[in-house]
Amino acid sequence: MKARDTIDLYATLADMKEVDYKSALALAALIDLLVTKGVITRAEMAERACQLDAAGEKSLPIGG
Repeated sequence: MKARDTIDLYATLADMKEVDYKSALALAALIDLLVTKGVITRAEMAERACQLDAAGEKSLPIGG
C-alpha cells in the first residue's frame, strides 16, 4: 500500500468516526427529549432495543 493510500484510509476512518459520533449524539438527544416529554420511558426504549436486536435486521423499521 502506498503512503498516500494509507493517509487516505486514515482520513476516511476519521471521517467515519465523526459521523458515528454525530449520529449517536443526535440519537441520544432525541431519546432524552422523548423521555423528558413523557412520550416514552428509558425502560421502554431499552426493551424495544433488545427486541429489535433479538429479532435481527428484518425487524428494523428503516431499510430492513
